[in-house]
Amino acid sequence: MSAPVVGTDAAGVREAAAVVARGGVLLYPTETVYGLGGDAFAAGALDRVRALKGRDAGRPVLALTDDWARVAAWLAGLTDVHDRLMAAGAPLTILFEAGPGAPPGLVGPEGLVGVRRATDPFCRAVIATCQTPLVSTSANPAGAPPPVAFADVDARLLDAVDLAVDAGAPLAGVPSTVVRVVDGEAVVLREGAVDAATVRRIAAGRVG
Repeated sequence: MSAPVVGTDAAGVREAAAVVARGGVLLYPTETVYGLGGDAFAAGALDRVRALKGRDAGRPVLALTDDWARVAAWLAGLTDVHDRLMAAGAPLTILFEAGPGAPPGLVGPEGLVGVRRATDPFCRAVIATCQTPLVSTSANPAGAPPPVAFADVDARLLDAVDLAVDAGAPLAGVPSTVVRVVDGEAVVLREGAVDAATVRRIAAGRVG
């Protein structure tokens, strides 16, 4: 049986936040593609997301936050380059050295944690309502293309989540750019919505 489906209005935010608060799993729109997620601190939600995605435990998933202050205890080794990337307001997933407050399940084998500050209003509203970052990974079985329209979501995922959120219009469709700071330089690990040249300009403080 498919999960209940809500929209991105205030009622949808309340229902999604309630699912997150009880440790459930959402299928929801981000500023890039549809994602799977839940409370970043709920190990059970993370385990379900990994299973639905078909991702092994050695491959970390990222988290979405509405405000960098919410994840301050997660992040260590910050530099001016990190600060500029964090202030950019662009769809950048930044890999940070994990601080002591980072949820263990989100820390990768290299001791890094990936976080993106969401710009999507629905995501931001859910996070603010729940007062917790959201686990996020694209809502597709490993190896399949991520869905940009609700109609493209795999029916097996709709059967398995606790709530699905339909954004109506298709999403941007380009995944976030993944970046890590190494020796004071911004290194793009996956080019997506922000091209590598723009990342370098942001990191150098040449975008304003």
